[in-house]
Amino acid sequence: MRAILLTSTFRRHVFVANAVSDGCDLVGVWQEEKSFRPERYATNTEDEVVIQRHFSSRDESEAAHFSSHDAVRVGPRVVHRVVSPGACNDPAEVALMVAARPDVALVFGTGILREPLLSAFGGRIINIHLGLSPYYRGAGTNFWPLVNREPEYVGATIHYLDAGIDTGPMLAHARPTITRGDGPHDIGNKTIVAAADALLRAATTHVAGTARPVPQWSGGRLYQRKDFNADAVRTLYRNFETGMIDEYLAARPSRDAALQLIEPERVA
Repeated sequence: MRAILLTSTFRRHVFVANAVSDGCDLVGVWQEEKSFRPERYATNTEDEVVIQRHFSSRDESEAAHFSSHDAVRVGPRVVHRVVSPGACNDPAEVALMVAARPDVALVFGTGILREPLLSAFGGRIINIHLGLSPYYRGAGTNFWPLVNREPEYVGATIHYLDAGIDTGPMLAHARPTITRGDGPHDIGNKTIVAAADALLRAATTHVAGTARPVPQWSGGRLYQRKDFNADAVRTLYRNFETGMIDEYLAARPSRDAALQLIEPERVA
């Protein structure tokens, strides 16, 4: 299976790039630099400290969890591009992607992808959406379940990319195995590991012609970047301090049973 990966530049993105490289013939990697600046959602100095501490803790946790993934590991003949935010949509970059002759284009963590890229790889772009679609859609979809005291809704959705926002047919869900003592970033890192495995399985079944996509059903909660604020961050940490994870673990079978999930296809 020949694949290209469109991703970003944080440790979690480097980990996924290396996991994909280990699992298939990765012929190109495009890393878009990130443009999200969460501190702009602070309304005062105290809020800014809360937000910065949260994201600094995330970066430290990723650095520890993915410590061996400080750089993308690709061969000398693999196209490796680090581009500005949104540049994966540039016609010149798309031409390089097409020239790599991939069977499938894999996506994790870029900005919104548009034409001409969508048409160039129509029906064979597979995305990791961090969040369980359609239960949580939009932005921060593994942040808000923890704010809402619903850790069972943390996970990832592997789906075909289309012109909508997280609307393409789904191929698999992936969830972390939550254990006592996990913090928000532990859970996030576990989710990324599970998502990388599910992405490779989904891509393999797509190329083999055995994928069984499921249309996304209606419902769920939609969050946008503008919904993010320091009070939500405070609530998240308060939930952990007041036993949210122990509550979930004590009732895990019944709470998990309420979820309608798509299991990743087993690869022979």
